Amino acid sequence: NPLPAQEDFRAADLDRPILVEDAQVIKFREWEMEFGGRGRLSEGGSGLTSIFEVKTGLFRNGQVGFEVEAGLEDGPGADAQAGLESFHVHVLYNLRRETWSWPAVAVRVDGGTPGAGDLGREDWSAGVKGIVTRSFDRLRLHGNGGYVFASDADGGDYWRLGVAFDYPIGLFSKAILGDVYVEIPADAGRSRVWVEIGTRWQTSNRGVLDFGIATRLDEWDAGNANVELIVGFARVFGLPGLLSVPPYPDPRLN
Repeated sequence: NPLPAQEDFRAADLDRPILVEDAQVIKFREWEMEFGGRGRLSEGGSGLTSIFEVKTGLFRNGQVGFEVEAGLEDGPGADAQAGLESFHVHVLYNLRRETWSWPAVAVRVDGGTPGAGDLGREDWSAGVKGIVTRSFDRLRLHGNGGYVFASDADGGDYWRLGVAFDYPIGLFSKAILGDVYVEIPADAGRSRVWVEIGTRWQTSNRGVLDFGIATRLDEWDAGNANVELIVGFARVFGLPGLLSVPPYPDPRLN
């Protein structure tokens, strides 16, 4: 029997394992679950952020996703803090597929709720982002740019910009990814700059593991050594009754 092509390892999904994403959407009526964690070790303390996401190709050229994010922080000389940071929903729509002369173009809109616990967000948030993806033989380049609306209690509004690449490794259903990602406060404030590199491994026709390492350059510039480790898993699945397959017609006999 033929098997589905192994292609999910080429996806640059948000935080799996880099912060820049590609302009491709999940297939129509396909579903995907993603689990992930980002651990931080620094002179200013340690922390862990975990994410669970479910997304689906709810309409052609578009996807809808639901995410829940939780965190744990342990600063020097302070008690550990934990909380449910926020619930998020997003819509990602592909405006243009990639052609010989044009990159793929997509737009993403996000919304977030207040959270709970010590690390929960205080207010609602929203964001919009434009995404482009361009292939050069096996190499793909991605650009992200957008704006996030957040209350002063949650750090205020900021611009977000990023560039990234992904490249497959031989014939082993693996890819390496890397990016530079920047958040620039709309008001006066220090920009936050991440540099990340990671890999995605296709473990089966439906499952992908991701691993990554990142650092905050602005914290190094301030004398605070730091490193972030990222690990996650994604699995594609389907829901019975939501995929309609027409009956195969009886062949005509002449």
